[in-house]
Amino acid sequence: MRSFRRPRLIQADVKPAARPSAAPRAQAKEGRRGRSPVRGDVVAGAAAHRGDLPSAVDRGVIDTAVADGTLSLCPEATRVIDRITRSGFTAYLCGGCVRDLLLGGRPKDFDIVTSATPRQVKRLFRNSRIIGRRFRLVHVTFPDKVLEVSTFRSALEPTDAKDLLIHQDNTFGTPAEDAFRRDFTVNGLFYDLAEHRVIDFVGGLRDLNRRTIETIGDPWVRFREDPVRMLRAIKFASRLNFMLADDVYEALIDCRTELRKAAPPRLLEEILRLMNLGGARDAARLLIRTGMMEDLCPEVHEVLDAWARRGDRGAWDAWWNLLAAFDAAVTAGEPVSNARLFSVFFAPLFEREIEEGPPRGMSLDIEDGLSPIAARLRMARKDTYRVRQMFHAQKRFASKPGTRRRFSPSMTARDWFEDAWFLFRLRAEAEGGALRDDATWWAEALESDEMERRDHPGRDDA
Repeated sequence: MRSFRRPRLIQADVKPAARPSAAPRAQAKEGRRGRSPVRGDVVAGAAAHRGDLPSAVDRGVIDTAVADGTLSLCPEATRVIDRITRSGFTAYLCGGCVRDLLLGGRPKDFDIVTSATPRQVKRLFRNSRIIGRRFRLVHVTFPDKVLEVSTFRSALEPTDAKDLLIHQDNTFGTPAEDAFRRDFTVNGLFYDLAEHRVIDFVGGLRDLNRRTIETIGDPWVRFREDPVRMLRAIKFASRLNFMLADDVYEALIDCRTELRKAAPPRLLEEILRLMNLGGARDAARLLIRTGMMEDLCPEVHEVLDAWARRGDRGAWDAWWNLLAAFDAAVTAGEPVSNARLFSVFFAPLFEREIEEGPPRGMSLDIEDGLSPIAARLRMARKDTYRVRQMFHAQKRFASKPGTRRRFSPSMTARDWFEDAWFLFRLRAEAEGGALRDDATWWAEALESDEMERRDHPGRDDA
């Protein structure tokens, strides 16, 4: 197993790849931002980091290596890179895994970039397949993971000055060109396994130390090229606890309506990623402050706006606390399904129905509220069904004043019960009071039921 030695940085002795010219609106803001719309100073910035890595990043790597004895890399990624390089191609680790390694973390995924084309990569690995149309890459499959292998790409010149949206991205290029076509500087780093060196063409090491999310190139242009980058900016800022650069924040506000051009499956995927990294509350705050919530999920925005107009601080606090409780559950390693993510994100839509609505009419209210969102974002039917059942079950967990709590073994046998119970526990932690008492009673009842099942395995609840 290959170890992650102390890396060294090489000088990016190339000129920045050409980027599309900035939109007139971005140029009008140029004096206020005080920086070039094209990162023309990146090479000079990289030169300042010659030699050892900057101390803050260096400590992240060394401290982890000391604690673990050695920081082991993904053995499958090592084998894939070794085979590609032995075949005469260049191959590096890239993107988020390099960023996370330098920050002392454990990358969830190890992505690879190479000079080999997708077809050439596929010929090298029987356990692989080419995927994608807009962006073709190769999935190399192993029993417990899938590695993404992409080809170095070059920047595309827009065919329409008014529409910068990238519809096809399969023009291959050099490592430097590939680095400059990536979204953020902290994601534009490569790691050379053979030479144990970090390759930085874009000033990513500097921004890691500054703990700042910066786009590679003008953010107004980059967000118009691919609107999903706006959600990724918020995701990285909330997940890594980084600051958004001033111009990036301004561009998020100005370009937020571009989200309507993004493909629904990609929006849905980024919503799930926003919520699944332990930074859901911070991500929600940024979505609201930038106005992006209105374009991403207008139904949720409408409810939040109504809370703000009538000064409903209790409703705001309940949702913020619910998001915080969800983040704590994710950080603690609780299993998080898509339905659980959606239920927390969409909770404001159904809070009034859960608290006040009659059980019989509640199903229709939830169906009416959830259906347009599910259709627009193309949610899977099983997720839509489970979210609907989760909200409907909240009434059955909560006791009515003056009535006796009742345990329902038949409900615990439903396939959606664990998800519904998860949501109720979060709500009880967020709101406290009677809900917390109900959650305590249910936890004891479930524990008692489980003990009885163990003692009487043949018991029939029917």
